[in-house]
Amino acid sequence: MNFKSYAELSSDIFSNIEKVQSQGYELIVGIPRSGMIPAYMLSLLLNIDCTTLHDFIKNHSLTKGSTRNTRRKINSAWDARKVLIVDDSVNTGKSMLKVLDQIPADCPCEITTLAVYGNAIGIPKVDVCLTYLSSPRVFQWNMWHCVALERTCVALDGVILNSHEIECVEEANNATFMEITKPIILPTYKIHSLITLQPERSRNMVEHWLSYHKVDYDNLIMANVDANDAIQSSQAYCGLKADFYKQNTNLNFFVESDVKHAEYIAKASGKPVFCTQTNAIVNPSIESVLKYGKANLLKINAARTKKLLRKWLPHA
Repeated sequence: MNFKSYAELSSDIFSNIEKVQSQGYELIVGIPRSGMIPAYMLSLLLNIDCTTLHDFIKNHSLTKGSTRNTRRKINSAWDARKVLIVDDSVNTGKSMLKVLDQIPADCPCEITTLAVYGNAIGIPKVDVCLTYLSSPRVFQWNMWHCVALERTCVALDGVILNSHEIECVEEANNATFMEITKPIILPTYKIHSLITLQPERSRNMVEHWLSYHKVDYDNLIMANVDANDAIQSSQAYCGLKADFYKQNTNLNFFVESDVKHAEYIAKASGKPVFCTQTNAIVNPSIESVLKYGKANLLKINAARTKKLLRKWLPHA
């Protein structure tokens, strides 16, 4: 699984800015929602106006602050002679084609399409691609709202719910748990597996909380650790997460809140872990991948090969 953070997105744009600098673009058009993030980054670096796809199609007047003057004053979207339409990534190119089909035939602008990231199939589908990124991939700005969650395991405590005040409390009930435990992030796609420090006796409370907050998932793994010994409890929970991730070949991504746990899980599984504490990916060492991740790599490569064969040999 290839992962890109906000920081890496900014760095990748800046490192490839020469591909669009001095090309005479006068307006950046971002494709909502994910495309708006790189669109604004590019517009600020190039010091030109930026607008949404909807406002461009409607030829709306441009709105902006008064703290900085752009290179050329443009009142309406179609006043721009050269326009750069931006998305964060391109895969099959179908989304970009749909975007171009929406632009009115009488639009006088010269249009160039750009994606920050593209795979081998997607790169030829846009005019400019800043950098190659193979699939499967996941981005920090949409990771909770994309299909990648179907192959992801998430440590529930500290990532989706904040239950530090009530961890493993013997007498907790649904009402108390609902009142004290607040959501941190609420995903909108189904998650393959959730794993929690909460003991099996708390399953009904946790399931009730997840149902109330509309968190969809396939598996909920409860820890069976001794809550009376904090150190042993933490070690056992960390080992449980690593073992589950390593043994399940359907999983290729893990989200963890604790950086030390993230490092251990990556090392013990041979697969990548995203740590919300550092907002960074923890990649396993080559040794860990060779030792533990062979089955996962073989399965991913087989899936990629099958997808390419379907693309190029649809009747095979």
